[in-house]
Parts: sequence; structure tokens; C-alpha cells
Amino acid sequence: MKREIVPILKKISNQEDLTAEEAKKAFKTAFSEKEGDYFTALSMGLVAKGVTSNELLGFCKSFDKIYPKIELKINATNIIDNSGTGGSKLKTFNISTTAAFIISAIDISVAKQSFFSVTGVGGSADLFRNIGIDVIKLSRPNTIKKIIEKVGIVSYIAAFLPKLNTIPGLINFAEKQKAGLKYITPLHLAANISTPIKMENRLYGVFDEKYLNVLAELFQKLDYKRVLLFCGLDGIDEISNIGKTKIIEIKNNKVDTYVISPEDIGIRKARYEDIKAISAEQNVIDFLRILHGIENGPKRDVVLVNSAAAFYIMNKVKTIKEGVELARNLLDEGKAANKLKELVNFAGDIKKLNKWKKIAKI
Repeated sequence: MKREIVPILKKISNQEDLTAEEAKKAFKTAFSEKEGDYFTALSMGLVAKGVTSNELLGFCKSFDKIYPKIELKINATNIIDNSGTGGSKLKTFNISTTAAFIISAIDISVAKQSFFSVTGVGGSADLFRNIGIDVIKLSRPNTIKKIIEKVGIVSYIAAFLPKLNTIPGLINFAEKQKAGLKYITPLHLAANISTPIKMENRLYGVFDEKYLNVLAELFQKLDYKRVLLFCGLDGIDEISNIGKTKIIEIKNNKVDTYVISPEDIGIRKARYEDIKAISAEQNVIDFLRILHGIENGPKRDVVLVNSAAAFYIMNKVKTIKEGVELARNLLDEGKAANKLKELVNFAGDIKKLNKWKKIAKI
């Protein structure tokens, strides 16, 4: 099997693109290798060459073979994941995690992929752990199924799903990254696109606009119906309130590209300092104060617009600007805070949440 990857690596070194089948075969081999050298060479070579949508498609298909499938009673048209690539240049508080609770406060189920912080001051999984939700413990197919069908929102870490948490190549690569070998790979670009839960619509924030087109092509090849990919041109992987945002919208295989400003969608322009991540502890406080309607400044605004994007592609509103008003109403009515309480009561430690609420002066 290992000999099969050698001509593929040679092809990459010659700046030749791989077919989806070649990429699938290469990643399957790289995943199985204990030392992790093939995964390092393959992923570094692809990104240095310029990764294509077919190569990312092969990566996703290799993941699909080892993902445990989670069959839900919920229709695939009514499920969304708002996680993206992560890795933005500017480090912000947990915008998409906060937005996930507003999105789930209406008739939309949210299957939120999370992870612990790698380059920032607090990842989504760090936040959940602080408020009493152990996402590692939740990362089991039956547990994910039970929670999302009962509560309407669940957070999990794909890397801890059965089978994925035993892949030698990925484990070794993770160790290399901990040791300081850090670079962009197909894993960073597309791992969150692979999902054990079938869905037809996605939001996907991207850390660098140069990857927007290739990822849009990938979503099309994976037969998604409605997708909103975006990159804050100021350096964040969210729809931005501190500058312009480039968006690629996919609707029934039609692709539109446009740029929006905060004023276009009914929010105030802010400064980076207004939404900057300060510490993991402050991230929790900001998260709780937004959901409970106490924070009314730029942090709330950026969460509103990223929630609005989900309402837009899920056909709850006709425009993102209209979605901002819906998100604002859901916060004001306490529905997002109630959804958080419901999730922690069902799958977490309510004492930890209440402790943080006191710290946040709620």
C-alpha cells in the first residue's frame, strides 16, 4: 500500500494536480502510517503546490470511509453546522459558538463541530468545558444523536469519534504540530466540512480569501444545496463588523460572489479592539453576557450578523439584514439563553454554568 503513494508524491513535486481518486488513495495510505511522515509530505506538498477542490474532495472521501454515520430523525434540510476553518490572523472571542445558540433558538438544529484552542486564547471546546459541557465525552454517535434530537443543538469533536481517534497518521501529525511543526494542511481547510451528520446547508468561515473559490467548488462537488462561505477581509474568519467581508453564496448550484460592509447589513462598524479575544475567561463572560442580553455593543453585533447568515441560507429570512433583526429579537426574548440552559441541564453540569453566570454578573 505504501508504494502506491510514491508516484503520487512525485506527481505533486512536479506541480501536477491529483484526481479526487488519487487524493483519496494517498490520504488513506497516509492515515494508516504510524510515523506520520507520508501525511506530512502529502499535506505540505499539496498546499505548497496549491490545493485543488478535487484534492480536497479526495481528502473528504477518505474521511467518509472511517466516519461513523449518525442517522437522525431530523430532516437534512433543517440541520446546519456553522463551524469554519479557524486560524484567522486576528483573534476574536467565540463568535460562531455564541451564534450557534441563537440559530438553535428557532426551528433549526445545530450540529456544532468544536475543538480546543490551537492558535487562539480559547477554542469552542474550551468554552464548553468551562461552562460544564465535556465535548470529548459527548463525542459518541449515540450521544450526539440523543442530544441533538432532544435539545436541538450539540457540540462534539470529530477527532474523538470512534475510529478517528485511533488513526496513526493523524495522531502522529498532531504530535508533530505540538512540537512546533505548524503549517496549513487540507485538514485545516476541510476537516470541518466532513461530517458524520447529513445536512444540505452550511455556513463556512475561511481564514484566507484565497481559499474561498476552491472551497466553494468542494461544497458543490459534495452536493450541498445552499452554502455561504465568507472571509472578513480585515483578517477574521467570520462575517465582519470591523471591515468588509467577501462572500461566496451557493444556491441550487448557482454561485454568486459579493462584498458587504457592516453598514449594508444594519450593524455599526467597530474596531478590532472591540471584538478582540483577551483571555479564555473573558471569552466565557462575553458569551454569557451576549446570550443573556446584557452586552449591547460590537461583540453582540458581530454575533447577530453571523447568526443572521444562518437564518438567510436556511430560508428563515430573505436577506442577511432581515436576519439581524430576527437574531436580535431571539436574544431580547431570552430564547438563546434558554437554549443554553436546556443543553447544560441535559448534557452538562448546571453548577458550573451558574458559577460562571455569577462571575459574569448575570
